[in-house]
Amino acid sequence: MRFSNTSGLPPDIRGNNNTSGLPPDIRGNRRFSFGLLVVVALLVGACSSTEPSSAGDGSPSNDIGQQVSDDSEEEEGEPDWTGAQLNPFDLRSGQCFSEWSWFDTEFDRRINITAAINCSEPHQREVYHEAEFPAPNGAPFPGETKMSEWSTDLCYNAFADFVGTEYELSTYGIDFIQPTRETFEHPVGRHRRVTCIIYDIDGDDLVGSARQSAI
Repeated sequence: MRFSNTSGLPPDIRGNNNTSGLPPDIRGNRRFSFGLLVVVALLVGACSSTEPSSAGDGSPSNDIGQQVSDDSEEEEGEPDWTGAQLNPFDLRSGQCFSEWSWFDTEFDRRINITAAINCSEPHQREVYHEAEFPAPNGAPFPGETKMSEWSTDLCYNAFADFVGTEYELSTYGIDFIQPTRETFEHPVGRHRRVTCIIYDIDGDDLVGSARQSAI
């Protein structure tokens, strides 16, 4: 599916599944890999006994993939994970982090963990930008399509300033966490933040910050 030509992104972005809401490909096998991060992120509170949260859906109009599921270390039995566990919605610019997923046979459930890691250590992802969606308190959720398009533009446009090269020339992919209807319209939380994330498109761990790496 082609991305809307009102988004400000190159016209040849194409998706390869329709579950996450944004276009994954700019060239070759690269992926803009966005919407599913919201779904997996929300599982952390429920599955890791930190704080409860609700899962959201990706936009039906564009395809941005399932990189979160692909990147996380998924296995049977708790892996030897490292870092400081946190809710993905609490991630901030400059933080590096990784994700793990495993099946707890004792309680018959899937557990997903997000943990902040020092950027000098091997990690899967780095937060490079964040911004609040412009909506006042009490405003209704703008819809998955509009939210995904706004998030895509935000993260794409912030990429070059952080990395030091254009997205199309980089070895990094882009991901983001965006509000769901549930978190956006929550009477207390009123989540508006979109968090832009960098990851290695080959699935390798990153070591060091991507800031001004020009790769």
